[in-house]
Amino acid sequence: MITDFVIGDKIEQPCIVRLQKIGTSSNGKAFARGLLEDNSGCIPFICFETGLVNKLREIDAPKPFVIGGSVDVNKFASDMSLQIILQKLDNIGANDNITHLMPSGNIDLLEYQKKLDNLIVSIKDIGLAKLVKNIFSGETYEQFLINPAGMRLHHAYVGGLMHHTVCVANIALALAHTIEGVDRDLVLAGALLHDVGKLTEISPELGFPYTTEGRLLGHISIMGMRLKAEGDKIPELTEDRLQAILHIIFSHHGDKEKGSPIPCATKESFVVHYADEIDAIMNQFDNFQKKDSWEYNKMLQRYLYNKA
Repeated sequence: MITDFVIGDKIEQPCIVRLQKIGTSSNGKAFARGLLEDNSGCIPFICFETGLVNKLREIDAPKPFVIGGSVDVNKFASDMSLQIILQKLDNIGANDNITHLMPSGNIDLLEYQKKLDNLIVSIKDIGLAKLVKNIFSGETYEQFLINPAGMRLHHAYVGGLMHHTVCVANIALALAHTIEGVDRDLVLAGALLHDVGKLTEISPELGFPYTTEGRLLGHISIMGMRLKAEGDKIPELTEDRLQAILHIIFSHHGDKEKGSPIPCATKESFVVHYADEIDAIMNQFDNFQKKDSWEYNKMLQRYLYNKA
């Protein structure tokens, strides 16, 4: 497992290879950099082997390989972290066990499925209830139970989207209960639906690569279009209510600078946005390699301290 690597180890095992950069060093030799991943974590790699660099050029998405190399100090990092000097890159064989490459979040998926179901049926507004139930049905519901919420940054594991959504909904409900004048059903529906577009944006396959549609449109636009189409079929969902839930979806990243087409403008949209942001931040502490330590977090661009 990647988290067990120590300086000097010679390793050879299946890993997901995620290419980040191919360039030319000061001596004119080609190199490649990226990440190696399994379900225990990830580690940077660097490669100076011309044949392997050329093979890596062909990768357009995260892909499993049998890799080989040595563990050394990462000279590009300031915290004495480790990296792999990549010296072997073979295709996965029929007999290679790659089950350990699919990341898990150490959560009880059945427990979170029950929580999700309870949240869905607790919406009292008839129009919003029908909208949420219609979307969480059939193939969409089944995929929602297993999809990640992200490729790498947060909840990037099997069931991560369901885990994230349930947590966001509960945080949002707690805020709605505390703040006066907030529409509970609107908040709950928005929290449950805010990331459903990621089912189209991010593939549940190894490495959780982005789909072509996901790269072209993004999960916010994808979900906004689907929500409008579904909402127009429900007589009990008034135009005002449909616009209110659409606003939550389109603004849930908070501001245009963070990827939302429009900024938050209603109480309910702010509640869902901050619940979403809080849960994504709290999930960063689950990714620590060890307790009682400081680690630099790329998503937040700062050092975080995780007390044991």
